[in-house]
Amino acid sequence: MRERRSREPQVASNQTMIDDAKVYEEHSLKELRAAGYRITMPRVQVIRALADTKKALSAYAIHEKIISGGGKIDVVSVYRILSTLQEVGLIHHIGVVDGYFPCRQENCHGKRSEVMVCDETGDVMELKLPQSVVDAIEEQAKENGFETSTIKVEITGCLKKGR
Repeated sequence: MRERRSREPQVASNQTMIDDAKVYEEHSLKELRAAGYRITMPRVQVIRALADTKKALSAYAIHEKIISGGGKIDVVSVYRILSTLQEVGLIHHIGVVDGYFPCRQENCHGKRSEVMVCDETGDVMELKLPQSVVDAIEEQAKENGFETSTIKVEITGCLKKGR
């Protein structure tokens, strides 16, 4: 009985991840259509490769994930699709790990984001960038004659034990 209990949270966690991936895929396809893009199999493959990840993936890692799953795509196409997804605001480029991660936050459109990256595992967690932080950054930029187009906050560290 004890073994069964220890597995239940993992099953719930896996189901949540599957549900989140499906929601992300559906949202991404809807947003691409709304932006005037065709839904092609290579785009779907890249979206699916990103949808269920907890880590930021490089273009080469996305390519490998697709190929190992039986798909066909070249690395140049992966880069082009990533560029499109970033333009539409469906992914984050995370500079500290030079990888891509799905944007699941509402209304961030990839232009206002805050992420935490675990130094030990590479796991990424999106956070809602507080409006007060956006306002402070934009005010500092304005004071220095700079107009912001994108604000990205990347935090590295690790979760405290016991959380």
